[in-house]
Amino acid sequence: MDIELVIAQMRTYAPVFAQRVAGAAEFKALSEKTAFPMPAAWVIPLEDSPERPKSLNAVRQDLAESFAVIVCIDNAVDERGQAAVITLHTVRAAVWRALLGWRPTLGHNGVYYDGGTLLQMDRAQLWYQFDFAADMQIGPSDGWEETMLEGLPALNTVHVKTDVIDPIVDKSLAPAGPDGRIEFESDISNLNL
Repeated sequence: MDIELVIAQMRTYAPVFAQRVAGAAEFKALSEKTAFPMPAAWVIPLEDSPERPKSLNAVRQDLAESFAVIVCIDNAVDERGQAAVITLHTVRAAVWRALLGWRPTLGHNGVYYDGGTLLQMDRAQLWYQFDFAADMQIGPSDGWEETMLEGLPALNTVHVKTDVIDPIVDKSLAPAGPDGRIEFESDISNLNL
């Protein structure tokens, strides 16, 4: 999943973060940085979950691309976390409004919610992770075949030889069906394929 697209969507449609949405590779690096305004959000990539290929001779596979939105909420007013959890419900609603059903690209189905989990809580902050995914299909244009086909020369002419099923000549001499004699030949040119 291109997390830049998710970040832009969140910045536009989740005003609760006041543009404080960024990307990261993992949670550990985030939790070590504490000097930033809250609430804030980070988008991190998660695993891809591919299905088995749909055929043996073509590239066609369903894929669920996953990502997480990790939020950090101020917990300083209540060490037990009750106030932060109440805020978390509001933040979750804002994240859902920004992402659920959104299609990151024309090739993706709508984003769906895949669960959430508490990551960490201390006297100052509550960290929570919301998991999302969007299904897409891997196709021929994603694999090597498309590149290989682009390297082939253009098809400009087709030469057609026709052996008719019911010969036009004396039908009493041969049974109905192709007899190996070419009755017609033709060149089709300027195909521009």
